[in-house]
Parts: sequence; C-alpha cells; structure tokens
Amino acid sequence: MSNLISATVQRRVVGSATRKSVLLYMADKAADDGSGIWTSKANIARDLELGVRAVQYAIRSLVDAGLLIEIGQRDCKHGYTVEYGIVIDVVSVLPSTRDTPPDRDKTASRRPADKCDSPPAPDAPHAPDAGVTPARGAPLPLHHVHPNHPMNLTTTPPAEDAAVDKSDPQARCLAAAGPGLCPASRAEIIKTSEVIAGWLQDGIDFDAVILPVIRARTTQIRISPIRTWGYFTDAVRAAHQQRLRQQARPQGAEKTSASPQLRFYADWVNADRYLPPSAITNATAHALLAAGLTTTERLAQRGVPIPAMKEQP
Repeated sequence: MSNLISATVQRRVVGSATRKSVLLYMADKAADDGSGIWTSKANIARDLELGVRAVQYAIRSLVDAGLLIEIGQRDCKHGYTVEYGIVIDVVSVLPSTRDTPPDRDKTASRRPADKCDSPPAPDAPHAPDAGVTPARGAPLPLHHVHPNHPMNLTTTPPAEDAAVDKSDPQARCLAAAGPGLCPASRAEIIKTSEVIAGWLQDGIDFDAVILPVIRARTTQIRISPIRTWGYFTDAVRAAHQQRLRQQARPQGAEKTSASPQLRFYADWVNADRYLPPSAITNATAHALLAAGLTTTERLAQRGVPIPAMKEQP
C-alpha cells in the first residue's frame, strides 16, 4: 500500500468515476514506485461493486492512456494474474481536482479579513456577503480557528525565515520540512537524531539527497504525525541509490528526452526489485541504451539479453 500514490491519484482528474475508483483501488495495492499490483479483475469488481466487464474496460482504457502498464504475469490458483504498474510521472501531470474556480477567487478578494487575518468562509452563514451581521463575541466559523485549514496555513511563517544552526544537521532538516511535520511531530522527532547521523555515516549527501527528500515528503499536512526520522529512511536510501546510478551513466545521457514509460522501465532495471524475464522487450532494451538510461552490463546483470542491432544496408 502506498499512501503517496493514493493521495496523488485521489487529486487527479482521471476521466470517469469507474476509471478513478479502479485506479484508486490499484494505488492502494501498489508499492511506492507504482509497481507490484496483482489482483484479479473479478476481485476488483466484487470489492468496488462493479461489473467485471466494466473493470476490464476501465483497466484497458487506463493502459491505453498510459496511466497503467502491464509488467508481467503471476501464477494464481486459476492460472495467472496480470501484474500492473502505475506510471507515476503520467498521473502527476493530470489536471488537479482541487483547482479553484475563477469566480471564487474574485469573490474571496472582495471579502475583508477578520481579526485573525483569515478570510471568512465562502458559504458560512455569518460571512459579510450573506447579509447577516454577526453578534458581538459570536464564535467564528470552524475553518477560521482550525490550524490545519489551508486558509490558515499562510499565517504560519516559513521555517526558513528563522535562524538555523548550520552546524546542526537535525536543525537544518527541521528547517527544510514543510507543513507535513507538524509541531507534535517536531516535538517527538528530535528524539531520534541518531537516524540522521546514521545517514551521514553511510555517505549519503546531506544537501543533494537528505534535505530534498524531507522537503518532498512533508509538503502536505498528515493525519497521523511523523514521530521518527526513520520514516524517511527508505526514501533517503532510494534517492541515494538513484543518485549513484545517475553518476554512473554514460556522459551526455539525457533522461529528460525519454518518455515517462521509458523512464519507468529504466528505474525498474536499475533498481534491485524483482524483474521478470519477459518484462523488458528487445525494443525497450535498445531504447533504454539509446537514451543512455542504463548500460549493457546492467541489463546483463538483470538477465535481459541484448541482441545485436541489424546493420542498415
């Protein structure tokens, strides 16, 4: 289960309620990189209370749209089950479901701020536009005082504005963290500073790896507080390995020119996860080599045969 992928899919426009529910179901079964989804379409249909044909059509349309890819097959009691992977790069560029309508922006700009410098709720019965004058001492609408409401996040000064001890790695990590590391998390997480020391002892670059991972993992408010730096360990080590692989790539290799699907295969080949022999076709292998995303030595280590290219007449 990947909370990160589930949250990303939840806030993206997929095109239909059926496709969205199927993709959310698969995100709940996926690893953090989007792979490892193997569950029968019949089970998906039962759990989502849909028809099997509807699930089959939704998955086929998601594959055609590039949001899903077929990775391989896994044995099961009825024969085999197709293993799928979610292409995170493609999902991330879909339109957001949280885009604010333009008319709401204009309405909000006309409303005066209250004593807490937070704009009134658009639909609150005591908002000025509702034509009702609130009684003296009347309680504010709920979101005015709720610390986790997005409108109140702007009243919290960014961590970078405070003086940070540059010689203290934990202080710099706390300063780099976003709203996902709430005050309750900060009070607990400082007790586990030895985790950061372990990262540094393993030779992980502090500025190029550790700080960017902490920023990326704390951009949104969490329901459950983070209580230890160990929460970031897997992501930090994965980013460290990815950086080492990038440094080992041939000079002049341009990853940005590759498609999201090709980058997905490259990350899969360069990682240490299970790779079925049939997952990488000859055309994909040649495309990875041509884009400089991997090497023939790495493909050989992963058991992917590289046939000779046909010479052009």
